[in-house]
Amino acid sequence: MFKFQVFVELVFVLGCQGQTPSQSYPFMRQLDTEGNVLLNWDFNTTYITLELHAKTTGWIGVGISPNGDMAGADIIVGWVKSGQVTITDRFATGNLFPPMDNEQNIHDLSGGESDGWTWMKFTRQLPACDSLQDLPITEDTMRIIYAFGTTDPVGDDIVSSDYHGTNRGTRLTLFTETADMNSVASPPDETIETFNLTTGGVTLPPRDTFYSCHLLQLPDVPSKRHIIEISPLIQSGNERYISHIIVYQCVDPLPAGAVVGSSGECFTDSEPISDNDCSITFTGWAAGAENLRYPSNVGLPFGEPGDSRNIRLQIHYDNPNLDEGVIDNSGLTIKYTSQLRTHDAGLLHIGATVFPYVFFIPPNAVSFLAYGDCPADCLEKAMDYGNITSFTIFATLFHTHSLGRKVTVRHFRNGAELPFVTKDDAYDFNFNAYRYVQPERVVLPGDQLQVLCDYDSTSRTNITYGGLPRTRERCYGFVSYYPRLPISRCLSGPIPDPYIYNALGINNISDIRSELTFTGSYAQFYFEGSNLTLEQYFNDIPWDQELAAELSNNLNEIPKFQVCTNNDISPPGLASFVLPANITHPYVEPNPTCIETTTTNTTTTTISATTTTATITTASTTTVMGTTSGQNGITLMSSTYQLFVLIILSLIIGDLQM
Repeated sequence: MFKFQVFVELVFVLGCQGQTPSQSYPFMRQLDTEGNVLLNWDFNTTYITLELHAKTTGWIGVGISPNGDMAGADIIVGWVKSGQVTITDRFATGNLFPPMDNEQNIHDLSGGESDGWTWMKFTRQLPACDSLQDLPITEDTMRIIYAFGTTDPVGDDIVSSDYHGTNRGTRLTLFTETADMNSVASPPDETIETFNLTTGGVTLPPRDTFYSCHLLQLPDVPSKRHIIEISPLIQSGNERYISHIIVYQCVDPLPAGAVVGSSGECFTDSEPISDNDCSITFTGWAAGAENLRYPSNVGLPFGEPGDSRNIRLQIHYDNPNLDEGVIDNSGLTIKYTSQLRTHDAGLLHIGATVFPYVFFIPPNAVSFLAYGDCPADCLEKAMDYGNITSFTIFATLFHTHSLGRKVTVRHFRNGAELPFVTKDDAYDFNFNAYRYVQPERVVLPGDQLQVLCDYDSTSRTNITYGGLPRTRERCYGFVSYYPRLPISRCLSGPIPDPYIYNALGINNISDIRSELTFTGSYAQFYFEGSNLTLEQYFNDIPWDQELAAELSNNLNEIPKFQVCTNNDISPPGLASFVLPANITHPYVEPNPTCIETTTTNTTTTTISATTTTATITTASTTTVMGTTSGQNGITLMSSTYQLFVLIILSLIIGDLQM
């Protein structure tokens, strides 16, 4: 009887390991669309453990890349052959076969093969312990690349002929997200209800950029409710068209002529209601983001007495191929509860005003910095007006268009810069994930926030203006916080006349007038008595990195006007313009370094006679981590072969005990 029980338990565990990880992980991503490549991981302040499962009996590989391509990628490749698991640390010098690293900076290795799946598990330090052939794992957007072969290597190592074919891909993710709100459990007594906010079906015109607006209403509830989770509801097949979704709360009563349920193109005469009547940013989503789940003590309120039910659903569609006949019914799914939580959440839209005549990016610059201040005057007046002594930030969402490369939400107090609220030095316009702030950040009266956007304009030959189309630019941050302030927008922009023109070296202008619309053609500023437009003047400047940096510095040092409103209602006593923050102590990020650990040049495998998971552990001894030069990968006993050994051992032990 004993022999039979041991055999069944071991076979069952091995069968589960095809796509089931060897341990519980807080993070998992499906890397391909079919669900044949799965990556699990966990991390602490020093190490990250990753476990890759792929539906193949050949070799498997995963890596991180600076740009999503092979060139410059840090790659781990493994396979199971003749009962042995081999895992190798590699670096791709080009878009071709990756040779093995001189240093094998991975450890705690295991792997196996069952049910047509192959898996490998390894741990590495977060910093790049081999500065020439490893890439650091940071809080930035990481570009995961993966590939697998259908067969094992013929020899002892993969070679160029072990080509993956079409079995490859790229996935963007955040590896070191410090607070996974999807793991936050709702209080046990909460009753959860759901409603959707969708377009009802809108036909996309064959245009590169289209903003669709819909006048809808929140549910008619008898008393205040708390929204606890917001999820994208994207029509299958239309994912590539949707850039972002924003929900604005409107005035009540509605202006004459506004009809609930009507739709039209935003910022035109056909829109169902003007954005001036719906400027309270209620919630939002952008491409790449997943669910926004509120902390267990926080909820986004609606349904309070006097609270408007009217909302404006705005969806920004991108259609660069000018596809015709696309009908979309996307939107958001919202979960809410009647069991009110401790704090009311708010969403604060911060950053730069992006009117073209105050926001522009010169061409030919690898780096152009744009500063979007949320002034201390706005925040302090709003806290006073709302009788709030402080508020706490728990999540942020970035948003630029295609030139954006880096985005940071900064926090200043008494002339000193505090640690960054959130930051991404590898920002991707197609991946606007929510970033949870841990520990949560407390903002006090007198503090200032800022969104710093860094653009690469080397692909452009003319000035890029701010505006709605994706060919123009934005510099926004959306800050989720509690308790709720009586404002939803905290933006600023440099004062054009005379400051911007002086920053551009234009000092003798007696009459500048604008014929610019926010969504229309490029700005036309006319010089008095001249046929030269200011746009032509901008583009005739021989822009390079040096001139772009000089302009950026000048624009950051001039007075700015501020936008601090809820549906055009500003806190009393607000200044018409503000001076730049006087930052005497900028924040300097600590430089992560590898921890020296000790190990010998040999790695051994051990199998516990009492384990029921059929996994492998590695026993290491001491040396400096990352000094195992000359290793040709690491070979272990496979879990399949290990299972066979364990079964034989269990049978022998059973016979001895009989």
